[in-house]
Amino acid sequence: MNRFHFILLARESCSDCHFHATCEEHGDLHRCICQDGFVGNGTNCSDIDECSTHELNHCHSLATCINHQGNYSCLCPKGYEGDGYHCKAMINFAEECVRLNGSRSCLDPCMTHTVLDQPWRSMSYGPGSNCDQDKIGWYRFIGRGGRRMPETCVPVNKCNTAATLWLNGAHPTNDNEIVSRTACADWNSNCCYWSITVQVKACPGGYYVYKFDGTPSCYLTYCTDPKFIEDPCPPCRTEEECRLVEGKWGCYHSQEPGILSLEPELECGATEIKVSVEKDILNEMGFQNVVMYLKDYKCAGFEEKKNKTMISVVTPTQAGQCGTQLMKNETHVIYSNTLYLADRSIIRENEIKINFDCSYPLDMEISLETAVQPIVSSVNISVGGAGEFIIKMALYRDLNYTSPYEGLKAILSTEAYLYVGVMITSGDTAQFVLQMENCFATPTENSSDPLKYYIIQNSCPNTQDSTITMPENGVGPQAKFSLQVFKFVGNHNLVYLHCEIQLCDTRTKACKPSCPRVGNRRAANVDTGYALHLGPIARKVITTNKKDVKVREREPVYETNSCKNCKRKRKGKNPTSL
Repeated sequence: MNRFHFILLARESCSDCHFHATCEEHGDLHRCICQDGFVGNGTNCSDIDECSTHELNHCHSLATCINHQGNYSCLCPKGYEGDGYHCKAMINFAEECVRLNGSRSCLDPCMTHTVLDQPWRSMSYGPGSNCDQDKIGWYRFIGRGGRRMPETCVPVNKCNTAATLWLNGAHPTNDNEIVSRTACADWNSNCCYWSITVQVKACPGGYYVYKFDGTPSCYLTYCTDPKFIEDPCPPCRTEEECRLVEGKWGCYHSQEPGILSLEPELECGATEIKVSVEKDILNEMGFQNVVMYLKDYKCAGFEEKKNKTMISVVTPTQAGQCGTQLMKNETHVIYSNTLYLADRSIIRENEIKINFDCSYPLDMEISLETAVQPIVSSVNISVGGAGEFIIKMALYRDLNYTSPYEGLKAILSTEAYLYVGVMITSGDTAQFVLQMENCFATPTENSSDPLKYYIIQNSCPNTQDSTITMPENGVGPQAKFSLQVFKFVGNHNLVYLHCEIQLCDTRTKACKPSCPRVGNRRAANVDTGYALHLGPIARKVITTNKKDVKVREREPVYETNSCKNCKRKRKGKNPTSL
């Protein structure tokens, strides 16, 4: 990586070369070249810290990078195996670990995943131009397209794409088991012309979740098998649950019979969830010295007096706390946990487990709080006499502002729309509303970059850009705008967003902006003092794993394959020639 850092010296000796440099003779001269893993001019070489940034090392995203003199090593996290460059979950490891603010957080992908319900993912569907290059993370298939991926080769021009990805291997055979498999795509009569590694987990409840890492090319799509549409288990009784045991789904007892006589009280609050059981009922069941706790046994029960004596236990409304797990779909987030009841502090037989969950409708703020690694910016504002406020800005995928972008950057095609939400997450929203004054884009993260594109000026959208909408601003604790993705002219492939905001006191002035209908040409007021910054937003580049060549986006691809005498019109190019 540093072979071009050297100087030519007189040939008298190589003693002036650094200890970590190599001396090469050239006639009467010699040159000192720093060895791999070091940088400098040859007479001075310093170690490169490959662990300082992800661009300098090839460690797995979950592995720990360890810097050494001249090189580095990678260590897989607990529960994963591999050399650090490739880490895979061990069998029956039930959680997925991700990095959050420099530390690892482990969540169950059976509870935290994205749902894919498009019927065109079925292998019975015809050709199209869908590309799953942006599908990164854990996903679950539902709906009439199928609940799982096919395990046999799928021909080209199926599943609304050109080349379809199928699972080259069997699904896991036991509940909570995670396996690594190769997803293959057929092309040129080769069933595995393209390939990429995926992880598959069998989840209690009769379904699988898949960890995808995009696709090796476009246009490729993760396909579903229409034979697997119905639930794999017959309707289970109340005390049973659908589980996978030795390769077969079936209904198995999930709770002790005595649980049916219990009627726990469940309070689903915004910040905490409380489950309570009447003490007299527990005494009647033989529990004289009640021990009650959640999945994390440190979250234990306590006695409280209401109109009755209750034994209660509380968990914060937050994934990972007290063993609480999170599941999301397109409309709700669901927090679930298990309540354990035992008599005294040791357990032999008389233990009861009660599964419970609380469901909350998704909104802009809740979806952000429950995202694993959202792209978010925040600022603290102190208002004299009114206290402290926290303002956050985030990028969303959908017009409902309930699906935040996650990861280090958002990658979109220039045809896609970006939805930006700004919100007060802490503070007195009865007195103040949030107002976006100026929002603009730059090709660098420097908000003072002279190259700017204004999206909002003086609280009003730039009406010369017909793709910009501003559904909310200056009327409540949230503000929103959306626009079609773009790139700056020239050698600029990244876009950064900046929003200057203020808290508007509704008691002293009108906060809702009065915007002109056309030609918003007023000069922007940039002296607000509070700004939020997001990015980068990267323009999607489509490549193949055969040639690293850019191709036009959204160009449909069709394959003539072995039909030599067909005169079917082809729109676009064969992916092998891209």
